[in-house]
Formats: sequence, structure tokens, C-alpha cells
Amino acid sequence: MEELSYYLSHFPTLETDRLILRAKTPSDAENMKTYMSDESLYKYWGRNITRQERDPSLFFQRSIKNCRPDHLSWGIELKKNHRLVGEVSLFDIENDRQAKVGYRIAAKYQNMGFVTEALRRIVRFCFEQTGLQRLEAEVMTFNVASNRVMTKCGFVCEGTKRQAKFVSIYADFNIYGLLRSDIMGERAACADEKSLDR
Repeated sequence: MEELSYYLSHFPTLETDRLILRAKTPSDAENMKTYMSDESLYKYWGRNITRQERDPSLFFQRSIKNCRPDHLSWGIELKKNHRLVGEVSLFDIENDRQAKVGYRIAAKYQNMGFVTEALRRIVRFCFEQTGLQRLEAEVMTFNVASNRVMTKCGFVCEGTKRQAKFVSIYADFNIYGLLRSDIMGERAACADEKSLDR
């Protein structure tokens, strides 16, 4: 088990049945444009599209000094055609103890379970290979698909903020949380019982 900060310089590649979750490279810029420059996605983000999102190649022109020390982002690559179709990110990482999750995927590949599959793998990585104790997310109440992803991945809706600040707008949004003990509690208990039997 490593501190999450370790993976900022040793980026982990993860796999699922259908996906490879990996670092994004400059050669991905064109594929990234299919989901980053889709303005319809930003109605759920509480802000407008940025210049870098319109032209993802700009993300790879930033100096190392501008890389965020509290952010890990995996590209979602389909195994069947090696196309990058979306991303899952950890951000606002605090003291290697908690972080927020976010995700987006090209419209063509929505409602196929890819985001759920990717997020479940990221959750496993966080709780099995790092010291993170809590993951959380904020999702607009009218974003039906994203609320569904949260519940499928085991996140608990801890409440709803009404007309509260959501990035740069005011909106109703749900707060979701998932604790390490929610996922690992039973497994940890079994491990403790085995150690007592020795």
C-alpha cells in the first residue's frame, strides 16, 4: 500500500473486462475532443467549457509547474478498439485521506456501463492500494445517469443541498460518500478473525 501522492509520479494502469484505465498522452488529444468539447456535458458541471477543453492538445503543453498535486485522471480506453472515450478523475485530494471523484464520457458511449465499470475499478484501487478512507462526489439532482452511477458503485447519498453553490452556479445537488469501511469492513473483519485463529 502506498500513499496516494506516490502515484502522482508512478501512474497506475488499471484494467477491467472491457477497459484499460491509463494516463492520457498527447496522441489522445483528438479522441479527448469527442467528450471534452461537447458543450452539452457542461450543463451538469456548473460551469462553461474552457479553452483547454475545446482544444485538449493544450493540456499537454503545460509545464510541470502547472500540474496539480491533488489530481489523478485516468483515460478510459476501450479494449476492443483502443479508443479513448472518457475519463475518471480523483481531485481535491486531502492529506492522502479523502478525495472527490468525477467522470465524463463521449455521448456515443453513454448508457453502456463503461463509467460504472471504470469507477468501480478506481474505487477498488483507492481502498486496496492507497490509504484513502473516503471518496465523495457532488451530482446535480437532475443528472439522472450520474446519480445512477453513484448508487451502482455503492456510494451513499448523504444529503441534498438546495440552491447551493455548485462550481459557478447555484443548483440543487446530491452529496455522495463512500468509506473504506463500507467496502473493506467485512474483508478486514475476516482477516482479523483469521489472525486470531493462528
